[in-house]
Amino acid sequence: MAKTSDNIRPCNIGQSEAHNRRTPQYLAHINKENIYLRTDLMDRNESWVSPRIKGVSLREYYKYLGEMVKAKTGRAMQTKDRTRLNKKTGKNVVVRGSTPIKEGVVVCKADTTMEQLQRYGKLCRERWGITPLQIFIHRDEGHYGIPNDKTTWKPNYHAHIVWDWMNHETGKSCKLTPQDMSEMQTILADVLDMERGTAKEQTGREHLERTDYIIAKQKREAEKARIAKEQTEAELKAVKSKLKTERLKNSAAEVGTTILEGIGSMIGTSKVKQREQEIGALRQEVAARDETIEIQQKKIATMQSDHSRELTIMHTRHTTETANLTKRHEKEVSLLKAALSKAVKWFPYFREMLRMESVCRTTGFNDEQTATLIKGKPLEYSGILYSEEHNCKFKVERVTAQITPDPTDKRKLQLNIDKIPFKEWCREKFEKLRNAFPSTRGQYGHKRLKI
Repeated sequence: MAKTSDNIRPCNIGQSEAHNRRTPQYLAHINKENIYLRTDLMDRNESWVSPRIKGVSLREYYKYLGEMVKAKTGRAMQTKDRTRLNKKTGKNVVVRGSTPIKEGVVVCKADTTMEQLQRYGKLCRERWGITPLQIFIHRDEGHYGIPNDKTTWKPNYHAHIVWDWMNHETGKSCKLTPQDMSEMQTILADVLDMERGTAKEQTGREHLERTDYIIAKQKREAEKARIAKEQTEAELKAVKSKLKTERLKNSAAEVGTTILEGIGSMIGTSKVKQREQEIGALRQEVAARDETIEIQQKKIATMQSDHSRELTIMHTRHTTETANLTKRHEKEVSLLKAALSKAVKWFPYFREMLRMESVCRTTGFNDEQTATLIKGKPLEYSGILYSEEHNCKFKVERVTAQITPDPTDKRKLQLNIDKIPFKEWCREKFEKLRNAFPSTRGQYGHKRLKI
């Protein structure tokens, strides 16, 4: 049974979608020496996008997560590693920065379905709260046993899953232990009906990223070339040693020939002619071996030259590709900042609408209801409304919610419940609750209460 695994790392939001969606720009600048991709198989790929990120890029969603964290915790999202002092041990401890969006590469089979991967994502969301945003199945990557010979093509079936790693109720990232990550591998194997990959605790090997894997492969090939070179040099040394022996024999034979010629002139025996023939044959064999040694030396020189040239070309391409990607990333960031600046200038309520979206989600409205409210339309609502100010939940029936301009500041928007500003509405409800249950005030304090 084939083995599977899910290697999860922080998502490179600047390049992930271009690679996963096979955009024309990505295909135009792909390094075909490092990524073996067949365009004639791209129509076999599949993709799925969560409704919560429909029509939104990963960059835009990343910004939304930052605003959500700010609204929930009152602090900016900490994305960089930082060091703090452990007062008990007196040692500095590294606190890892938040990675709100992660990406996993799942090893799968040719017949793996999108439904199976969605099932895996659903189980992980129910178990740990992490939410799949995008799923891409790639069936166009692999490598050739013999370059450009399709009969030797070996496919690398895999899928990319982009995860939202944030808890939207607390504004904090989901914390998964090594045991949790191991359990994810087991769930994946069960869902895909494949064998679970061997844990790195048993193999002692770390998973390599694509670029690191290619470099490691190049090092292995270079090591093979070095071993082949040493073997050839050893064979050459052995041939030279044998040749030296043959030359000594040849010298002795020449001396013998001189003696035999003198004897032959005296006795004219057939044995002398026989020795001359043997000596001639030995000389031909020595000449043939000299030619073989010369050919082997030329082959070794050619192999060394080709290997050195390939390493230089590969290093140059890698450096150029990295520089181009950095320039494109900086250009995209600059364009995005300019577009955002124009949007804020042209649409005065743009920033406020983003803030109100976060307020609506915090209050308890779902995506569809939030979209209706952001458009300024009234919404009849029954359910639970949550007040951060009072840390309290209120159960309501058929109230009318609507977002309107703030009468005290026309540059801002406010959420109203039954035409009353939400904060005032919550304050009235909370006061009624306190007056209705005066004896329980001390007991419940600031705990969540439902009306």
